[in-house]
Amino acid sequence: MSDKDFLPVSEMTIEQIEERLLEIRRSYEEFFTAARDGFYISAREGRFLDCNDALVNILGFRVTEEVLSLDLNMDLWFHPKDRGIFQGMIEDQGYVRDYEAIFKRKDGSPVHVTLSSHVWTDIHGEIGGYRGFVVDRTQDKLVQEQLDASEIRYKDLFASIQDGVFISDAGGMVLECNQALCNIIGYTREEFLGMNYYKELFVNADHVVEFRRQFTKAGSINDFELQVERKDGTVRDITMHGHIVRDSEGKVTNYVGLMRDATEAKRLRKQLIQSERLSAMGKMASQLAHELNNPIYGIMNCLELLKDTLPENHDKRKYLDLAYNECKRTSGLLIKMLKFFKPDEEQKTRTDINRLLEETLVFYEKQFKNLDIRVITDLDPELPEIMAVESQLKQVFINLIINANTAMPSGGELTVASRQELERNCVAVAIQDTGVGIPPNSLDRIFDAFYTSKTEVKGVGLGLSICYGFIRDHGGTIDVESEVGKGTTFTIYLPSNSQKTG
Repeated sequence: MSDKDFLPVSEMTIEQIEERLLEIRRSYEEFFTAARDGFYISAREGRFLDCNDALVNILGFRVTEEVLSLDLNMDLWFHPKDRGIFQGMIEDQGYVRDYEAIFKRKDGSPVHVTLSSHVWTDIHGEIGGYRGFVVDRTQDKLVQEQLDASEIRYKDLFASIQDGVFISDAGGMVLECNQALCNIIGYTREEFLGMNYYKELFVNADHVVEFRRQFTKAGSINDFELQVERKDGTVRDITMHGHIVRDSEGKVTNYVGLMRDATEAKRLRKQLIQSERLSAMGKMASQLAHELNNPIYGIMNCLELLKDTLPENHDKRKYLDLAYNECKRTSGLLIKMLKFFKPDEEQKTRTDINRLLEETLVFYEKQFKNLDIRVITDLDPELPEIMAVESQLKQVFINLIINANTAMPSGGELTVASRQELERNCVAVAIQDTGVGIPPNSLDRIFDAFYTSKTEVKGVGLGLSICYGFIRDHGGTIDVESEVGKGTTFTIYLPSNSQKTG
């Protein structure tokens, strides 16, 4: 660049001014032609006055003349009415920036563009048209649509997973969770995101510390068992799965966790274990009862023979009678045990559960009065009859009521309720006391044969095992909930369509 390029116009010659104007025009034309974005000048009524090659290419034409011949009101905009909206905006403001529009290519396909334009006026100050540049955003739009579709699929998958899923940052702050997790914990999404869930959600702090230690050390975790306290105060058993997300430098950026409600699975697993224990105990006890009865009968025969050799008034005869009677009692106990584990088949009949409960309560009225126990009944009058062995069910109710009475030596309340559960197609019976409760370490064993938590044992610990076996034979289940010092609730579920078995 020479010194003359910096001269003011007043000091330049005519030749210098003309040369300068030619240079400016040449630079403008080179920029206008070489630009990668489309430039245009258009008339207000709807035609291009000029455009560069980039705009020709964007619109899918080969030569500029084809573009200049377009009717902008009908041929350029994919939706012709949109040009009127554009005109109203640019003429009202005098300009537009990054205005999103859809133009139409020569082949009729849409092309997404952004417009940055100004109005231009004629010598009278009237709007003559518009000029500006056009940026092809079709590829960007396609990528964005793909991203949006991917995000929608991700959100749909996130929302449709039946297990609870959550994502937290490196500090443990929850960023996102799905509805399934909210259903498990009983809190809304907003409530969960705002809580310190390690402290406020999980029941056992020591278990949480161990969970976090293993998770951090290994980088992932599977089937870690915890308990959560729902918003309504109920406790659910859960299993946790998760992994740590790290950046390229190995720094922790996120934690992704999956929470599965294992309450029902754990209950069914306990029932399966109980059934297997009872089955194993039954096989052993049946064999033991059979093997012991044979020598006992032999001893009884020997005692009978010895007794026959002694006179009626012999002073030693009473000892033989005592030994014989004890052997007979022992044999009776073995037969009773054998029948418990391998009961005789009894005919099931249509049974009114409410009637059985009322008859059982009447039988213990005097005991309730002596123990200062107030009985509350809540029996569903619409309860359907079921197919059952009445004697077995009555034995179950008797055992549970005896246990309740024993748990309330200083008095209390006994609530007996029945209801129909249509969703489970069953009849439910709940027997609740306000007694001493059952220690947590005994809850898993109370249905085991020969187990008892009583300090003064008055039986052999078969009562609840008998209950469990009878209910199982009816195709039902029996659950127990208890809290030391507050009481115990046994809930029996019997299928409404129970059929005869055996």
